[in-house]
Amino acid sequence: MPISNDVLESQIESLRFLLRSPDLQLFARSEWGSNNPEYRNFIKAALQEVNVDSYLQHSISHTHELGAIALSSSAIGVDVELSARVTEAPVARVSSREEVKAAPSPVSLWCAKEAAFKALKSYDQPSVLSKISIGEWQKIDSQTETFRLINASAFNAPSEGRGVIKHLSAHTLGFFIFCS
Repeated sequence: MPISNDVLESQIESLRFLLRSPDLQLFARSEWGSNNPEYRNFIKAALQEVNVDSYLQHSISHTHELGAIALSSSAIGVDVELSARVTEAPVARVSSREEVKAAPSPVSLWCAKEAAFKALKSYDQPSVLSKISIGEWQKIDSQTETFRLINASAFNAPSEGRGVIKHLSAHTLGFFIFCS
């Protein structure tokens, strides 16, 4: 079942608190999913509709049946994955053994790396995910985990930032922000 924006809207206050980003805006729609041939046009129209220029930073992600846009005044990254499609093998190729062992699941680690990678576009973004080290995982509840970017200083980032993983329905969403 595709996730509606209503489902994510019920989570937004929790995300704002965990990411320490009171101005965080999140939009998600099933028609923005990559299974829709027009998804790029729909996302572009949505960005114009929400006046993305009024925010300093934005991030976009899409997968089958779902696309998401995150907006904030701070550097932000979002990743959306169909949970069942993320397997151990590709995650192991871009992660250390320690990261894989410490992560709650392969999909959590993958989404964390992707979201942090996107947030690093404002700094010295690495060329590959394997240069990003994720750790300090904490389970908040059955749907929520937090994490940190362990090697943020390697990318001239202002801090370790904050990351949150949300497991909803068939999808997993990752968020990462560098608070100003």
